[in-house]
Amino acid sequence: MKEKADRQLAIREILGNSKISSQEELRSMLESRGYATTQATLSRDLSALKIIKIPDDEKGYIYTMSNEMPTTYTHLEDSSPLHTCRSIAFSHNLAIIKCLPSFAPSVALILDRIDMDIIIGTIAGDDTVLIIMAEGVSHEQFRELLVTRLPELRGRI
Repeated sequence: MKEKADRQLAIREILGNSKISSQEELRSMLESRGYATTQATLSRDLSALKIIKIPDDEKGYIYTMSNEMPTTYTHLEDSSPLHTCRSIAFSHNLAIIKCLPSFAPSVALILDRIDMDIIIGTIAGDDTVLIIMAEGVSHEQFRELLVTRLPELRGRI
């Protein structure tokens, strides 16, 4: 099996040259290049490379490198990953945002990029984003600041 860095380079090359809409499709292309990998390893690679999904007219959503995304998010069109958010729940200084499947990494990246002091960090799964909030921030205060900063979330969380 080839090394992690080589595999991640191959992922970048594949995504740069092909419209890939699923991890299974990407995994199959990697295997054809000699990179046997599990879904879990591929998910970690996509996260490490900050790969996100963006809208595509042909395939619905495709993977792309996040460095092609803007660093500020004041207004995003209807196809924003934020429109996949469905709910928010809290426990102490933790918040959980539920999204449609496969969109949590994109939502977490947006949350990380808006650089809010009340967000210490995020962890994304497939359809869930864990947000670690700063101490002393009330749940309602957090929700209101988040919706103010990202209006696409209004009525969704």
